[in-house]
Amino acid sequence: MKSDILSLVFAEFCESQIHFDSLLSKVHPHQKPKVARYLGAFLRRPWTLAEHFGIRLEDSPEAFWELSFIRLKKHDGIHRLLAEIWQSGGEIPTEGGAHDFPTRILKEWEKDWGTERAAQMARLLSQEPLTTIRTHRRARAHEQESQAGTSWLDTFDVKARVGYYSPLARVFKGFAAVQKNPLFQEGYYEIQDEGSQVMSLFALNPDAISPRLSEAPSIARKKFEADPKLLEKFNLGALTVIDACAGAGGKTLAMADALGGQGRVYAYDVFEKKIQALRKRAERAQERNIQAVLLSREPEAQIASFYGKADRVLIDSPCTGLGVLRRNPDIKWNRKPLQAKVLEHQVPITELQRQVVKHYAPLVKVGGEMTYGVCTFSKSETLEQVEWIQQNFPRLKLKHSGFIGPHETDGFFMASFTAD
Repeated sequence: MKSDILSLVFAEFCESQIHFDSLLSKVHPHQKPKVARYLGAFLRRPWTLAEHFGIRLEDSPEAFWELSFIRLKKHDGIHRLLAEIWQSGGEIPTEGGAHDFPTRILKEWEKDWGTERAAQMARLLSQEPLTTIRTHRRARAHEQESQAGTSWLDTFDVKARVGYYSPLARVFKGFAAVQKNPLFQEGYYEIQDEGSQVMSLFALNPDAISPRLSEAPSIARKKFEADPKLLEKFNLGALTVIDACAGAGGKTLAMADALGGQGRVYAYDVFEKKIQALRKRAERAQERNIQAVLLSREPEAQIASFYGKADRVLIDSPCTGLGVLRRNPDIKWNRKPLQAKVLEHQVPITELQRQVVKHYAPLVKVGGEMTYGVCTFSKSETLEQVEWIQQNFPRLKLKHSGFIGPHETDGFFMASFTAD
């Protein structure tokens, strides 16, 4: 493999500014694991790695993060650094800090959560992401029948542990080729971060999951009493569940599974490719209680039949996505401000979030529950949106709210409301 492969892929990133996983999809399969590891390390910890190899990027981190993509693409220091990383054999720092993040992001975190917590969040979000899977009920039944714990996971090359927050989670440190395992094709598991699993369960039964949440982004593992009978609390019968912003369906699948195949989960999204991916994943998982629906940009007519009829509504809203920076480090390289207009909608992200709530809040029946969630930490998209919902939808009463991650999981905020 040529040592300039990282420079070529980074140049492509500067030109296209696409997500990290989409960028890697263009890399030859034989080169992909190493490119993913080393380019991911650079995107997560550029200043830390430059200091490690004694390479000057700019006079200060602030100056570096102000560079345009045109200048980044041709930056001599970056390309020398990428060559050093490629030839390092993996002997590089695995943790960074505040200087590995744009000033605009650090200032937002400091304003919302204080300097110390912001620094800890930066440290955690500069690390490598964990590989986490969600076990399907057929896999969990196999574990119980075998009386050998996670014996079916022995087919992986690395050892997995049970999740700290989700009883469905199995967590791997380091790389694990989980999609190449035959059990993946048989639907025994899905790749899903533990925090995402927690939101899925929270949307169904907030009372059972709320003790796992924190009042602020978590920078240390939260201690809570484990409940060995937790999954029994999701035997909720034939619920009607709406997943309002389903995407490719990670949470849709998790809710359908937790319900034991009962009820119906209606998954909505405006992107056809995501709906197609969701249908494919549901087929692999053998979930028959999912209906995936492609929406128009104005969905009122398509969802009107559910007004006042849904037992649960999950609004996993579009957001700035800063809680998944470990997994998608490209987000922090984007030069748009946090409240930049979303191109497809031409409105600020906080206004888009409110529009989605306006569309779907009327679907919740009396006694039903709505969950508003985002994979980010800014107060403007989390706590302030909860206040807005309370002020504008008096029939929705706040029940539980809180954060999970970035310690050990991606970062999420979620709030549940009961409808009068």
